[in-house]
Amino acid sequence: MTDQTLSMDEPKQKLIKLEELIPNDASCGLLYEFGRYLASRFNSYSQLVPAGFVLGCELALRNLQTERDGITGERPHGGLTGYPPEIYALLRAEIPRIADAIFPAEFATGVKTYIEGINAKMRAERTAK
Repeated sequence: MTDQTLSMDEPKQKLIKLEELIPNDASCGLLYEFGRYLASRFNSYSQLVPAGFVLGCELALRNLQTERDGITGERPHGGLTGYPPEIYALLRAEIPRIADAIFPAEFATGVKTYIEGINAKMRAERTAK
C-alpha cells in the first residue's frame, strides 16, 4: 500500500462531476449521487491516505443506510437513504472504480490494495470459524 497523502480538494471536485468521469453508469444515477454525497463529507484541506478514503466511504454508507449522520445525529441530505441493504453493498463495490476516476493511479491502487487486504482478512476469519 502507498504511504502517499493527498489533498482532497481536486478529488472533491471530481466527485461532484462523477458522471463526466464514469459516463453511462447503469446505477440510475445512484453512483453519481453517492459521489456528490461523498464530496460533501470530505474536507477540501485535509490530507488523506488510501485507508482514510475507504473509511470515509464506509462511514458515509453507514450514515445513508441507517439514515443518521454518526456525528450530528441528523438525517443525511440527498436521495440516497431508505434503500435496501443490497443497494449500499453495490455502492460499496464501486469504491475502487470511484478511486480510479478521482485519484492519481498510485493512490487509487493504494485504495484497492487496502480493500483487498480487508476482504482477505474477513475471508480468513470466516474460514477460521
